[in-house]
Amino acid sequence: METVFPGGVRSQHSASLEGFPEGVRSQHSASLEESKKKLNQQLKTKYLRLTKQVRPIPFIKDTRSIDKVFTEVGMNYKPVGEDEPWQRMNSHHEIPMGTIGQSRINIIEGDAGYGKSMLSLRLVHDWCTRDQVDQCSQLSNIDILIHLNLRQLGGVASIYEAIVKCLLPLDSSIKESDVKQLLQNEDIRTLLLFDAYDEYPDKDKEDNFVSHILQEKLLQHVKVLLTTRSSCIPEGCDGLTGRIKLTGFDGRAREDYVRKVVTKGDEEATQKILTQFNTNATLADICQAPLLFVIYAHSAHKAEINIDFRSVTEFFRCMVKCFHHHIRNKAQTKPTAEEQAQFQKFEDNHDTLDRLAYEALCAENQQLTWDRDICARKLGKEFYKRHTDIGILVEEEVINSNILSQPDPYKTEVRLFHKLACEWYAAHYFVKRLRSSPSSLPENLVDLMDPSELQHVYRFACGLDTIAARQVLDLLKQKRDCNSLAVLCALEQTDEAGDVLDTVRDLVSRDVIIGEEDSRLLQRTTIELVQRACQDEIPVSRLQLKMCFKRFDVTSSCIVLRSDFRLANLKTLQVLHIQAKYTDGEITRDELLGLLQTCEGLTELRIDSRSFLLPLSIPPETIPPSLKRRNINILYVRWRGLVYRLSFEHGQWEIHDQPADYPLVVNIHQGHSQLEQEWCLHQELMMAAEAGVTISTLRLIGSFNTVADNSQSIILTSGLTIPVLLTLQKLMIEDSNINQEMFIRILSYVKECPQMTTLRFEVSQLPDVVDPEQIPSQLKQRGLEVLYDRENGLVYRLSFDHGQWEIHDQRAYSSLDVVIDQSDSQLEQEWCLQELKMAAEADVRIRGLALSGSFNTVADNGQSIILTSGRTIPVLQTLQVLEIQDTNINQEMFIRLLSYVKECPQMTRLHFWKSQMPDVVDPEQIPSQLKQRGLKVLYDRGNGLVYRLSFDHGQWEIHDQRADSSLNVSIDQSDSQLEQEWCLQELKMAAEAGVKIHVLSLVDSFNTVADNSQLITLTSGRTIPVLQTLLQLDIWETDINQEMFIKILSYVKECPQMTTLLFWDSQMPDVVDPEQIPSQLEQRGLKVHSWKHGYLDFETGRWKLSDRVAKISSRIVVKGLYQRILSTNFGGSEETRQAQEVPPEVDG
Repeated sequence: METVFPGGVRSQHSASLEGFPEGVRSQHSASLEESKKKLNQQLKTKYLRLTKQVRPIPFIKDTRSIDKVFTEVGMNYKPVGEDEPWQRMNSHHEIPMGTIGQSRINIIEGDAGYGKSMLSLRLVHDWCTRDQVDQCSQLSNIDILIHLNLRQLGGVASIYEAIVKCLLPLDSSIKESDVKQLLQNEDIRTLLLFDAYDEYPDKDKEDNFVSHILQEKLLQHVKVLLTTRSSCIPEGCDGLTGRIKLTGFDGRAREDYVRKVVTKGDEEATQKILTQFNTNATLADICQAPLLFVIYAHSAHKAEINIDFRSVTEFFRCMVKCFHHHIRNKAQTKPTAEEQAQFQKFEDNHDTLDRLAYEALCAENQQLTWDRDICARKLGKEFYKRHTDIGILVEEEVINSNILSQPDPYKTEVRLFHKLACEWYAAHYFVKRLRSSPSSLPENLVDLMDPSELQHVYRFACGLDTIAARQVLDLLKQKRDCNSLAVLCALEQTDEAGDVLDTVRDLVSRDVIIGEEDSRLLQRTTIELVQRACQDEIPVSRLQLKMCFKRFDVTSSCIVLRSDFRLANLKTLQVLHIQAKYTDGEITRDELLGLLQTCEGLTELRIDSRSFLLPLSIPPETIPPSLKRRNINILYVRWRGLVYRLSFEHGQWEIHDQPADYPLVVNIHQGHSQLEQEWCLHQELMMAAEAGVTISTLRLIGSFNTVADNSQSIILTSGLTIPVLLTLQKLMIEDSNINQEMFIRILSYVKECPQMTTLRFEVSQLPDVVDPEQIPSQLKQRGLEVLYDRENGLVYRLSFDHGQWEIHDQRAYSSLDVVIDQSDSQLEQEWCLQELKMAAEADVRIRGLALSGSFNTVADNGQSIILTSGRTIPVLQTLQVLEIQDTNINQEMFIRLLSYVKECPQMTRLHFWKSQMPDVVDPEQIPSQLKQRGLKVLYDRGNGLVYRLSFDHGQWEIHDQRADSSLNVSIDQSDSQLEQEWCLQELKMAAEAGVKIHVLSLVDSFNTVADNSQLITLTSGRTIPVLQTLLQLDIWETDINQEMFIKILSYVKECPQMTTLLFWDSQMPDVVDPEQIPSQLEQRGLKVHSWKHGYLDFETGRWKLSDRVAKISSRIVVKGLYQRILSTNFGGSEETRQAQEVPPEVDG
């Protein structure tokens, strides 16, 4: 059952027009719609040009469309909430766009070169082409998409100014005030796509429009998608936004890109490139970054490359060399010796560019672009031209904030093709500073050049020079949380000479962390560091496996990570800390003992996990004496609860510590394994109670079964029992049906738990009244609270005096939502009515009441609604929205409903959904008070449009157009007269309003076409005029002869937007005279299909079957009709369906 409540209310501006006549409101709405249409046209023109100018790598001069080069990159999504786990996403279509249940703001984060900007362009392209292709993307819900590259917006104070200056043509008639009006309208679904926040010149200024939007000081209703490096998340967004992390290319993505973009299907060339990744694991890890992979793949396709890379520095040096050699080899004439020398000079000597890049990154506000003329003058014209020809330097137009008021406020700036390239050249100058005068470096260098944001500067510097590497590692010691970067920097030194062992010793003397979110290169590098230390007998102080532990392999005696990397021979490891918070699984006794024996020098093993289970106990006789002598400290932390220590003496767990900040909370879920439930019961609840540790909360989620007859234990659905817990403070029971008898038995159990102060039920079925005589008197004296949260807005408290439920707590949004379904039990309906009555009496806002198939009638006096169950709903003084679903309402009943609504003074909306309504209402019978109140009466037929009743003339008008911007209408011969009238009225309104009619299906209801080709006549005698916005016409189960077929084509000719004519299960003429087919149809590109015959060839007039009949979308075809076709014509079997070339699916 679907319920529609007023989640997104009308905009403030719309509200301000509420008192105006409907004509004024309609005129304003039409003007707004026209402005939106004009803005979108200009935006799409800009965006399509932008998305067709993609250059995968700098030296490829020909541009390509983003959809021709884009390859899905690995993505993980983390919803709002500190404890929410990362979830893998399979496609960019799954990126949330701030719809219901999602965060309004989502951040796409990733390291340098991980494809953030390419993904942004792909989203823009998808939005522009959403009407042309089938997509499952949430972009179909977006009316306006604003894509801004923040790198180009330094000094721009207003988002409206940025849109007009950056996205609209110079001669656009759209003003900033027009854009502001559109973006501030809450009825218009707007998405702001901000790209490259980490390169935004004004990001560190307090007063910038991006921060205002993110902090909800501006445009609080718009959806925001922002891309940035992981190290540059906007302040204040942690925990308030959804996060999408790009994880790079895996083997499948690499193969897809090579085939699609590089080799264009050349299998031999494809395998030649891909084989290189199989023979060099370091190369494969480096090329997890899509940018680096793309550069390498294109370069390797053009020339032979030495693939023996051992570091990112070696890789990038080789790629830059390829850029230079490629442009040199493309010269039309063979360069002279002098020209060769000049080429080599430009390749080897780039001191000025190094300094420019370094100063740009070290600036207080990074300025990654330079004025073209100034840059060319500093670099020298020849050097500048050479590097722009190669593509290492890129020119682009940006806003000149000094002349914003002028009609053409642009200037040309130049930048390095990627920020990664900027870090490459900056690293060369950094090395020179470190070698020549390290004392001249500013004391706060690591603050100016933040290692977390500019990690490649430090890595490249270490790879370029050994002496500089030592100084870099010393600098990183000054900065917290730089251990991982220090590991990467150390491994950039490929020269075995020098003091590499000293570096290794220094790094493993601190915490070494391997995290699930680390790149494969970082994971591999860290593993090499640890195993190098163990090999050289260097103590490894502490190794932390942060949510990346998978299992311990007893056979090979090694730790296996989730990335399938392995750690073996950890003989000098002293402390191992495993965090497996979001991992389901267990470590067996043999695995635990094997892990302890493999790590010979281990003194402490700590495992933190919410659901990664360890053995309940280990028989002491199975523990090797050597382990007992080592006295290893084995700790197990059960997620924000107690810390347990394994005693080797008797093989049992003991309470070691209780974190002061976290009270003990135990959840027993019906879906938990037996071992998990036993851990909760024996090791947590019973051990805590015996030790006098306070149990803050025990939650039984669908796992409660009953209470023992003596009230001394709770029996779970698994059969396990929970005894009386002397230190339990709060018991919560969720998803359980509790009758009167069971309720009293629960109270008897609670009576035995002396510290319990709260008993709370959630999403459960409870008795609406409890006999107060049966409630234990001790509970009344103790002050126990018995609460019931029905999760619809209010929390109720049981009164021990009279056994009734009272409103205990009102939620922050101060409203109640109630749904009464026809299938609800008698008790559930009684509860709903009780809630409505209590809320109205307590003056609590009833935001919505939905009657799903449960409405029957209205009492003659208009004072109550009578349900199908016979129960009645009185007038509700605080009801705001009444929704009636799946009900047939005639004229008389409609007027009686309005009379009831008149008595509900706060009601602002009456909504009918998928119900049968009168097509016209007598305006004289509509209570005048409703007109004055501004009540909205809406009708949603569930096919694309929402209608609103005009009180002036009693007619329905289009009120709101759904996100898919189209209408689907099906007229069946069996439809009632009223239903057919409604369908015809919908078609007429949609065509007049310019709304796309996506599909019109005539199911056994088509009769003929009028002689003038201006009307279709139905079997009922009703007629359908020419529809200017119809896109597809489907005719079902009708015999069509030659003459009728030509008349249908003549009708279609009059429908200028129609692109598809489809006949389902209809008998068609075998051949059509091509001379009689209107020539305009072929010019328009009309497709005529028959389910049985194939598609019509206009040239020959014959039907043809393609290799596979094209997938034809008819979104209103219900499953039953489709099955009926299969069973009637093709026997319904898979084999027969394939033999007849039936489309494999019918969309929708």
